Amino acid sequence: LPRRVADFATLGEALDYAAQGNRGMNFHDARGGLVRAYPYTELRDDALGHARRFIALGLNKGDRLALIAETGPEFAACFFGAIYAGLWPVPLPLPTSFGGRDAYVDQLVVMLSSSDPQLFLYPEELAEFAVAAAEQRGVAARGWETLGEIEPGGALALPNSGSDEIAYLQYSSGSTRFPHGVAVTHRALLDNLHAHGVATEIQDTDRCVSWLPWYHDMGLVGCMLSALGLQVFSDYF
Repeated sequence: LPRRVADFATLGEALDYAAQGNRGMNFHDARGGLVRAYPYTELRDDALGHARRFIALGLNKGDRLALIAETGPEFAACFFGAIYAGLWPVPLPLPTSFGGRDAYVDQLVVMLSSSDPQLFLYPEELAEFAVAAAEQRGVAARGWETLGEIEPGGALALPNSGSDEIAYLQYSSGSTRFPHGVAVTHRALLDNLHAHGVATEIQDTDRCVSWLPWYHDMGLVGCMLSALGLQVFSDYF
């Protein structure tokens, strides 16, 4: 590997390093056609812009940022924007695994209640569900498409984070009981990503192909964060 992922102090440092190369994410449609190539360098630029937008909105280090984990560049940029801003991103599920509108909204309410976010971001197509859940909990919510309307405040300094600080909150699937959140530190996450590379004997020419959703721990950690930390191409379907 160009550099051991376990040597990074934070997930933000892992993206800083990955952005120096020419690798990135590729998003495909249901027929396998390439919809968008998203280099890690572009992801980093977008994430830094969002980090300063979050700070401009009044969010502070340690605040939670809930966001629907739709597989795409928008979620990735918001997730890493939260990392750079010292926030705790909280990936929330898509409605595919729930039994209708009310059941999905109820699950969102449970997760918003336990994570207590200062902001809830969602894709516009899920506005009806997200706004209903946010209103029940009194949480500020907005479509992530509207973030571009916020002046990022280029002079705002980004906070420093340590390896033993919380990187993000990961929820269980909720398939057999109400979802439970787990606080994951930067150190624990990066050690896990390094173990992925060692166990799979990852090579410089390898790439990751996945259809797993990013609100699932294997989809997010095993097939998104791991590919980035190990500096390989990833393809999502």
